[in-house]
Amino acid sequence: MQNTLSKRILEKEDIISIKPNFEVLKILWKSTAERAQVLFFDYNKKTIYLLTTNSFPNLKTQIVDKLEAKWYKFEQYYTDEIAFREAINWYDLMQQQDQEHRRQVTERQTVMWQKAEDMIKRVYDERDKYSEWDFMEELIKLAFQSWSSDLHFQPEELWVVMRIRKDWILKTILTFSHQEFRKYLIKLKFMSGVRINIDYMPQDWRFDFKAMKFGEKIKIDVRVSFMPGLRWDNIVMRYLDSTKSIMTFTDIGFDNDSLPILTENINRNYWMILLTWPTWSWKTTTLYSMLHYLNDPSKKIITLEDPVEYEIPGLQQSQINEKKWYTYEEGLKSILRQDPDVIMVWEIRSRETAEIAINAALTWHLVLSTLHTNSSVEAVSRLLNLWVKPYMLAPALNLVIWQRLLRKLHKCKSTRPGTMWEVQEVEHAIKTIKNIAPRKKINFEGQFSNPVWCEECGYDGYKWRIAAVELFELNEDIKKVIIEWKSSLDVYSIARQNGYMTMKEDAYLKMINWHTTIDEIRRVL
Repeated sequence: MQNTLSKRILEKEDIISIKPNFEVLKILWKSTAERAQVLFFDYNKKTIYLLTTNSFPNLKTQIVDKLEAKWYKFEQYYTDEIAFREAINWYDLMQQQDQEHRRQVTERQTVMWQKAEDMIKRVYDERDKYSEWDFMEELIKLAFQSWSSDLHFQPEELWVVMRIRKDWILKTILTFSHQEFRKYLIKLKFMSGVRINIDYMPQDWRFDFKAMKFGEKIKIDVRVSFMPGLRWDNIVMRYLDSTKSIMTFTDIGFDNDSLPILTENINRNYWMILLTWPTWSWKTTTLYSMLHYLNDPSKKIITLEDPVEYEIPGLQQSQINEKKWYTYEEGLKSILRQDPDVIMVWEIRSRETAEIAINAALTWHLVLSTLHTNSSVEAVSRLLNLWVKPYMLAPALNLVIWQRLLRKLHKCKSTRPGTMWEVQEVEHAIKTIKNIAPRKKINFEGQFSNPVWCEECGYDGYKWRIAAVELFELNEDIKKVIIEWKSSLDVYSIARQNGYMTMKEDAYLKMINWHTTIDEIRRVL
């Protein structure tokens, strides 16, 4: 209770000094309070504080009797009608506060990009107004609305740092004291559905929440990882936004040269397409975009995923559970008995998985999968090192895609003349590209794109990302070299003779077309 009153009869000055509890005030409608000249303005445990003129004792008794039936007790205070009219004004203050609260909620729900980052700091400054649960929920939602892909809570020696990853760049937003963070850690574990008393081993789970995006309320899945640290758990939350997982191939970064190769291979009824990738390179986005492209009622598409990140209507999706002996190998064997047209295997990790997938590709199935390598050409040697037989691999594998993400220039960009070293670097790349593809038209006049920075891009100069793409298409000459157990250098040499372009060369073309900068290419590649 915040109103400690020493007397039972209150003057107008006493009424003015009271700060009413609006939650208690809501017990009665304003019209009822005016008619009965009774209102409730505070409480202490099960005792409600009542203000009345006692002009209508029968009405007051009816109201009190209903609440006493619910085991409430009352302390009654009395005033005159003039002072009571002053108290009735509390309803107007309550309405104004409710309107302001709704405005703030709407603002928090609709704020985006850089303004969402600013809102995080404002909510942090006002955190005493929130419960621990509501405070963490607001931070998680606002971090998503800032268009970050991940939210990190990292304990350090002096404090716990909150960071967001936006366009692959980590950015520190807030710091918490260790003592303060403890209560939020408990709430985060409870929200995530993991065991609260476990801090000596990793825990992973997921939850979801509703957020506004472009005026539409959507469901966002969050994958949460708790990892033991020296003081508290290190926490990483990854946002899984299904509306971002389905992008057009052009939006991803496939252009007039690479897009026809991709679509031609996807439209075939069999063979294997591999994505080779480092972490955070839109492998999920590209795979789901392929599945969306192929998805129609005439095809049966089955996926083996670990985990299922997005549910897509029309697909038969299955999640690996190695703890219960449901592995990629067992899943693939079962898939082939399900009469699929298209199979997506989340990752090839073993010889057995590779051979089953390759056999599926050789028996008139289109197989999509991923593999860890450092380039698209190295996918061949990686599979051979898994002891896949060359005479099986060569006829099955038809396309390998390797991609990395570059930050995309915002529209506030300008141009600048390049330095001598920059011009020489790009001209050397153009010369190499023209030797591979003589008919390709490249217009470069020594001008380089330059970020300008504005409020809309968060003063970064970049907004969104685009993929630098490397497509390795296996023709008959390359398949012959694979069967003969030739080295990766031989495979690379023949691929270059047939127009194979590296990822870095594709990145230079994107820079020349004003999608990114040479500094970004140097940072990533």
